[in-house]
Amino acid sequence: MTTARGAAVVLPGEDGSRPGMVDPWLADPVAAATVTEVDAVVGRDVAAWWRDPATAPDPVATHLEVVVTGIAGLRSLLARGLQPVVVAGHGVGEYAALVGAGALPLDQVVELVHWRAELLSLAPRPSCAGLAAVLGHDAAAVAREAIAVAGAEGPLCLAALDAPERAVLAGGRTELARAAEVVREAGLDLVRLPGRAPCGGPMVQSVAAHLATALADLDWSVPAIPVVPNADGVPTRDPDRLAAALRRHLTATVMWEATTRALVDLGATSVVEIGATPVLGPLVRQVHPSLPVSLVSGPTTPIPPDVQRPALAGSLLPT
Repeated sequence: MTTARGAAVVLPGEDGSRPGMVDPWLADPVAAATVTEVDAVVGRDVAAWWRDPATAPDPVATHLEVVVTGIAGLRSLLARGLQPVVVAGHGVGEYAALVGAGALPLDQVVELVHWRAELLSLAPRPSCAGLAAVLGHDAAAVAREAIAVAGAEGPLCLAALDAPERAVLAGGRTELARAAEVVREAGLDLVRLPGRAPCGGPMVQSVAAHLATALADLDWSVPAIPVVPNADGVPTRDPDRLAAALRRHLTATVMWEATTRALVDLGATSVVEIGATPVLGPLVRQVHPSLPVSLVSGPTTPIPPDVQRPALAGSLLPT
């Protein structure tokens, strides 16, 4: 069987959330209709809610906005002729990928992301535990060394393997402080991710347990586009596999470097990131330096011609 060739679409998660990031998409009828659907589910004008600076610390608002922006943007680009060969989302962005690909209905995911963000308040507070990124050459090996040094002193685990020069640790404050010493001794940097719950390990197991019932009630369909789950980095259109991966989503390591490799293996000749600022594109380039990557932040953002369907080549350019 011949592998399809074309663009991959990637959707950022919590790191890509920005107040008002959905606003540029409101000029597009397809994207605006998606936001209107969300208004009905949530029971309020969500765009106004999200652009209010006072909502910035609220994980419910920030998680919903980044997810809905990804869905709205992807739907807009699909309507304008984009034909992605695969889609993937990082962190909570995986929920956007599942809706955009057609695996899950929008209303169920909006309610689930809302519930998930509220449940994260059950996780250890950021002052006690959180995430920190190891940055530099061979980051994963250094992160694993820090975990080995932590030993039985407390929880420390790999929350994400993002790229050759970025791995994320989840752990308690004391363990992260000790990890910083190991990382500095190796000549790398450790950067705390402010306000982030320690997802990607056992410290959020209680959250995952509370979320399990809602996950079991989801109505799955065979997606039109393959999705690469965070939990294993293997593309699939099998709803059972996608559901199993989503059940592991909060506690499993985010396999983003493996995801990036899977995009190209599946035929991606370019990558389109839908978001307000480059988050995933730089990680993709660490793995595939020559792969074209485009950031799309609204319907007027120019899209390179090689990621468009030829019959609609002009429709993705600014009017």
